[in-house]
Amino acid sequence: MPAERLKGETFMPRPHIALLTAGALIAALLSGVPPAQAGSVVRDANGVPHLRAGNRYELFRLQGRVHAEDRMFQMDVSRRRGSGTLAELIGSSALASDVQMRTMGLRRTAEKSLAVLSAETRTALRAYAQGVNDWLAGQELPDQYRTVNVTKVAPWTEVDSIVVIKTLAFSLSFDLDIDRTSAVSAYDAAGYDGQKAVFGDVMPFAPFAPASPLADFTPSPRADLPESVTRMAADYLERAVQAAPITEALNRSGDRGSNSWVIGGRHTASGRPILASDPHLSLESPSTFHPIDLRGGGFDVQGDSLPGAPFVILGQNRRIAYAATQHFMDVSDTYAEKVVPDPASPSGLSTLHRGQREPITAIPETFRVNPRAAGRHDALDVVPAGGTIPARTLIVPRRNNGPLLSYDQKAGTGLSVQYTGFSPSAELDAFRLFNLARDVREFQEALQFFDVGGQHFVYADVTGTIAYFTNSEVPIREDLQAGKVHGNPPYLLRDGTGGNEWLPVRNRQPHQLLPYEIMPFSELPKVVDPPSGFIVSANNDSTGNTFDNDMLNQRRPGGGISYVSFFHNGFRAARITDMVRAAVRKGGVTSADVVAMQADTTAIDAQYFAPMAGEALARARTSSEPSLAALASDPRIVEAAGRLSRWNHTYPTGIAEGFDAADSAAELAAPSRQEIEASVAATVYVLWRGRFVTEVFDKHLKAGLPAVGDSHAMQALKRLVARGGVGESGIDFFAVPGIADPTARRDFLVLTSLRDALDLAASSAFAAAFGGSADQDGYRWGRLHRITLVSPLGPPYTVPSPGNRFEPPLAGLSGIPVDGGSNVPDVSGHPLRADTPEKFLISLVPARRFVAQALPSGWQTLDSLPGGVSENPGDRFEQNLLRGWLSNDPYQLTGR
Repeated sequence: MPAERLKGETFMPRPHIALLTAGALIAALLSGVPPAQAGSVVRDANGVPHLRAGNRYELFRLQGRVHAEDRMFQMDVSRRRGSGTLAELIGSSALASDVQMRTMGLRRTAEKSLAVLSAETRTALRAYAQGVNDWLAGQELPDQYRTVNVTKVAPWTEVDSIVVIKTLAFSLSFDLDIDRTSAVSAYDAAGYDGQKAVFGDVMPFAPFAPASPLADFTPSPRADLPESVTRMAADYLERAVQAAPITEALNRSGDRGSNSWVIGGRHTASGRPILASDPHLSLESPSTFHPIDLRGGGFDVQGDSLPGAPFVILGQNRRIAYAATQHFMDVSDTYAEKVVPDPASPSGLSTLHRGQREPITAIPETFRVNPRAAGRHDALDVVPAGGTIPARTLIVPRRNNGPLLSYDQKAGTGLSVQYTGFSPSAELDAFRLFNLARDVREFQEALQFFDVGGQHFVYADVTGTIAYFTNSEVPIREDLQAGKVHGNPPYLLRDGTGGNEWLPVRNRQPHQLLPYEIMPFSELPKVVDPPSGFIVSANNDSTGNTFDNDMLNQRRPGGGISYVSFFHNGFRAARITDMVRAAVRKGGVTSADVVAMQADTTAIDAQYFAPMAGEALARARTSSEPSLAALASDPRIVEAAGRLSRWNHTYPTGIAEGFDAADSAAELAAPSRQEIEASVAATVYVLWRGRFVTEVFDKHLKAGLPAVGDSHAMQALKRLVARGGVGESGIDFFAVPGIADPTARRDFLVLTSLRDALDLAASSAFAAAFGGSADQDGYRWGRLHRITLVSPLGPPYTVPSPGNRFEPPLAGLSGIPVDGGSNVPDVSGHPLRADTPEKFLISLVPARRFVAQALPSGWQTLDSLPGGVSENPGDRFEQNLLRGWLSNDPYQLTGR
């Protein structure tokens, strides 16, 4: 077998790369520290590749080759998913996604972005592509290609790497504004004030808890849209969410985003900073990230890379460490356009802007699918245009060359979208410079190249500096800059005929590429060495703009409305801030303390809502209201309320087959009685919470009105409790026929929801989990709360699944039982109204857990990934990191 195929040994892609001696290799595997020999790749005991090269070109050529060896099929899926050609690889199941992603044109933008990247980054891209293609030329393709009847893979290109980066940035920054607009229109049509009903009652901006990374510390006029526009928008949304990157981008659940925080040296046992990072992304097999150690040509950087692209995306070099969490910056606007026939236009259509025709351009499209038919290898069938398969993509130049998403010829209306990510951008320059930065000044300079995919960045270095920054090219809207919203605000559909434009650039910022005015870096939130000595970022609002539920009442220093983002959640940030403050008060914080914080499953929404059951029960026992007295006499409700009153608000699995942070990756422990009690209470609370949302919102709204979504439900409930159940719209969400007292009405809804939750748990719908039993002691959280690492090819590549080396551990239930839940630091949420066990399967989790402790001249780093280094079935490094991730047992990535 060639050296390239031996895990744990150096491969020799070119003759001048030396092979390590067997003794040196064994020492490397045992110590985890590979010898510093140029032109080599050594895998440590966890399969993590440590690359050594004499120059930068060789380093990134080696990285490309290693990525291909470990993740070639994943890389192919990633470039095709973003390019809108995934059906050519995996078949017709991806065709609907291809249509939407071809419309968005991420590959078109990637092609334009190549020209704006620095010469250094382009050289790295060329080297990386050569490494991938070297591997493709000499190695057998992974098993996944045989499954789809593919024997030939197109060469890797520089543009492919840019597409991979842009697809991730797109999923973290794009928005359509359609669901909010449809909701406002529906409530208006029903006779309510739509803005008050939506943003005051069912989709409030204000977070559950007002935690901020920087805090130690008039209703807008609206525009009535034609019914044809709102109907067209709703129809388009149904098609758009068939593309996974769009679905991810539009997901605003409280679990969406990431956690990162940094604790300064004055609070730590070592006297030096500790940085933590766990980004939350969709759970896939293999894992999103690939661990790597890159040294050579001036690079000395370790952490997690993105298969398909060079550099380390998140991690540390010898001097600095950094992490990022999603910042929901509003960098896209969706417009209602007037569209007219125009023979002079190349597409035959034009939009009307201030009465003037502006031609729409057209890009011809051809869609192909892999038939995956027996005996047909490398086959592609052309899909005829028609129905949902367009013959062309229509482009509106005014919208930053964004697409016309939908067009109603009869009404003369259309829907377009403008997004900063349709312009060329230079995120890969930013990642290269992050890898090389030596101090906070150089890191801040690197941020100026981070154009799309807004993030909250936390930073630490070995000198003791800690910092927080955010950056992205946020457009300035003409009406907001004039100080008054024209028509709809920017988080709803806007008027394409005039008054809602992005201002053309006049004050170009450093390294700016977007051809529009943007928020200067000086106006974006940032702090270096805050007085508190720590920073917590978990998708929380760093401006405080949402805390009063009014997005448009802050002003820019020179005039105009200051508007950066519209959505934040405060659940995880509040809990992490509480834990960090407690650790700081105690003093002597260690890496082990921070690892434990990452594993925390305490829910602050439960701290607020769970006691309501016991309080309602106590009042109902003395109530003269017969319906309340009847509920108070139900022994099941009495038992369940008692469990909630004793609960510590954590989410252990409570079963021997479950993976909990208290377990060892090597051996799962039987649950303690305390864990079982908390597990049962967690199940009762979650089922009650879903029924309470149903009782309060779903049953009190007129048919057809949008109900509260998962991302806003707990904030909305908390606001209603404070208002006695009557929303800003005037809707009485606590109304109960025959009960007038507000407190008694709420108690009735609380206890009725608890009764319904217990009925549901004992019903046939939950028989697979609880066997139809009414015995609450059997309602273990781990029988509901499970994860699946999904492969686009399904079983046996999905983990767990029949035929996979990791089979489902619970009879009759898919997935792996794990601790955690919605809105907790160790996030792993599920649909709020889940009413069958299968709906509790988890889609968003920490894609990595990373803790870096500064040393005098480097870092001691712990990492954890959901899976393994390799995607290849049967490889010893395919799932070797999974059990450690499941039980929050990290491995050591660096120790110098």
